[in-house]
Amino acid sequence: MGYGLVQDILMLVGLGVITANIYRAMIEPVNPRIHWIIACFSVLLWTVCEALWTLESSVLIRPQSEYAYLNVSYLLPMFGVFCAVGVFLFIKFSNTEEKSVVLLDIVSVLLLVSTLSYSIVGDIDILKALNSVTSTAALCAMALNFAILFIVLSELFTSNLLYIRVSGFYLIVFGILFTMINLYVAYNKITIENYDFGYSSLYMIPFIILMIGSFYLKTENKRVTTADIGLMTGSKWLPIIAVLPLLLQSDFGSMLSLLALFFLVSNALISYYIKSAMASKKMLEHEKILHQEMEKLVHERTNELMLANLRLQDISDKDYLTGLGSRSFLMNELKRASDELQANEELAVYYINISHFKAINASYGHEVGDKILKTAARRITGICNRQETTARIGADEFIVISKMELGSETKRMKFGISLKDAIEEPMQIERYHFAIKCVIGIHIVTQKSKAEPRAIIKNADRAMYYAKENPASNPMVYNDEIDNKIHLDSMLEIALRKANLQKDFQMYFQPVFDLDTSRIVCAEALLRWYSKDYGLMEASDFMGIARGSGDILNSICMNATLKTVEHVSRWKKDMLNIPKISINVATTQSTSENFIHSFLQMTKNFGVSPRSFELEFCEVLWMNPPEILDKIFELLKSNEIDVCIDDFGSGYTSLMYIRKYSINRLKIAADFVTQMAFSKIDAQIVAGIINLANSMKLTSAAKGVQDVKILDELRQLKCKEGQGYYLARPMSAEEFEEFLRQNPQIINAV
Repeated sequence: MGYGLVQDILMLVGLGVITANIYRAMIEPVNPRIHWIIACFSVLLWTVCEALWTLESSVLIRPQSEYAYLNVSYLLPMFGVFCAVGVFLFIKFSNTEEKSVVLLDIVSVLLLVSTLSYSIVGDIDILKALNSVTSTAALCAMALNFAILFIVLSELFTSNLLYIRVSGFYLIVFGILFTMINLYVAYNKITIENYDFGYSSLYMIPFIILMIGSFYLKTENKRVTTADIGLMTGSKWLPIIAVLPLLLQSDFGSMLSLLALFFLVSNALISYYIKSAMASKKMLEHEKILHQEMEKLVHERTNELMLANLRLQDISDKDYLTGLGSRSFLMNELKRASDELQANEELAVYYINISHFKAINASYGHEVGDKILKTAARRITGICNRQETTARIGADEFIVISKMELGSETKRMKFGISLKDAIEEPMQIERYHFAIKCVIGIHIVTQKSKAEPRAIIKNADRAMYYAKENPASNPMVYNDEIDNKIHLDSMLEIALRKANLQKDFQMYFQPVFDLDTSRIVCAEALLRWYSKDYGLMEASDFMGIARGSGDILNSICMNATLKTVEHVSRWKKDMLNIPKISINVATTQSTSENFIHSFLQMTKNFGVSPRSFELEFCEVLWMNPPEILDKIFELLKSNEIDVCIDDFGSGYTSLMYIRKYSINRLKIAADFVTQMAFSKIDAQIVAGIINLANSMKLTSAAKGVQDVKILDELRQLKCKEGQGYYLARPMSAEEFEEFLRQNPQIINAV
């Protein structure tokens, strides 16, 4: 008895939890379903009945005859389940479009359940059973459960037509299991006297399944098809299932059995053919709709492709940003113009490159860069007339083709200068002011010197690069000298790749003098390359070639820095009085703080103070983003390294940066200094830079002091320092060492 009581209590607790969970699932969804609400109350009623049964049998310990009324009470939750699944079937049936097919399957299920009920109830004496309250209740329970079984089987076999979801499928499974247990118990209560079902806890199984289904109401509640649950449609399996109970009967000659079998098979066949016909009709309609949609789509796509082809044809001839001609357009026009060229005509092909444009993009953003290109394009077209062809062939590269009379050197150069002056006019983009520079190379095409368009553009490009290295020759016309230089550069590049960094490259040192005291304040470290084929070469002769190959340039520059630090370390150990040594920082090395870190590590390895050196940067340094500049100058300042801006005035400089960051020396470009005596403009530039440096309390240093006249003029302008062949020529490391030993008094203390 104790075990039975524990079992009853656990079942009550379990049913209570199930009821609570179903109720919780029902109150959370936005639109609770009525059939689930009925199911919830059915569970609740079953819990009440179980509680009363446990109270009477296990607590009060009364004879079963005194609480036989509870047998009737259990009919209420069964009726609730019947209502729940009935409402569920009604809702699904009313929403489906396949009502005729569903009805045929329902009829088949009805015949099946009728056959099952007949085979079960046939052995029961109904009149005798009605004399007992318990048996009467059992008969009612069987009738209710046969009705429930009919409904849930109808739902199961038509689930692919009723769009039943996961929660609904669990409700169906609950109904089947619940019905089977009830039928088993009711049948035994009628056929066996004083029958007592000792496995009441089995009722927990369908209730738990019901609880699981309720949880899907508030989670992903997908549609369930017969394929998902491993079942086929009722039209395929229903005849076999229906025949099985008939085969279990002993009386095969029964007219009722034969009629039932006939109706089942007939109904199943009719249902099957109706379903097949409807499926074929649906398939044909679907194919028809799909065909129409495909025809419409093909028509639309054809029109779109035609329009796209027209747009592409137009776009392919124009640059998307500037509206100038594209590269393909230029090639066609250049070939056409070359083919139509007369004997007394020439084509002047101008290759225009915007200087330092990549740095502008990096510093100010692509949006500003695009606006600069658009402005430059407008200025180019403003100079040109309808006879000229204009195109943009690269990020910062433009082409202008102009037809002229043969031998129009003056007109050709004048047009090139006009293009250059127009592009280089100061421009304001948003809140920024730019002094854009450009380089122009020119190639002349005559009837006798025709070539493929690519070769023509290549020669113009070569002339542009020559002008870039020789600013005084900008614009530059392609000639034999450039061709020879290109060949020489190619040979030099091969020789550079074969060179021995340790043996073939040497460091030279050129002093920088205080123009007032004539004492050495600094010495610039200069790289020299001794080539077996070309002899001793200055850096300007081969560094331009090295820039074309990043790996060579980086190796050469790092080796030069290492050799310089090594020389200084040796001189310091020998107690030699040396000035501060200035190291040139290549453009590629000034794009990040990595070079500074490498340089500091070198000084640490050789035991030399970083304060013994000065780093010379080109004006390209200012093209770096502000965050990079901040990192570079923070490292320089923390290690007390002097900074010099080399060739000041020859490139892009923002005074804002000079004011913001710690700059010690401004070196005036040699091109301005050497031309002071011949060019009033150059003299004014030099004077302006000196005045600027003095006003900002910076040291001004002039490069290119070639004679006493330049020296005297610089002293009159109050330039503080000078460097050039007139003052001292570059010396090898050994020569410089000997010079310092013989003239220790000429050096300012570091």
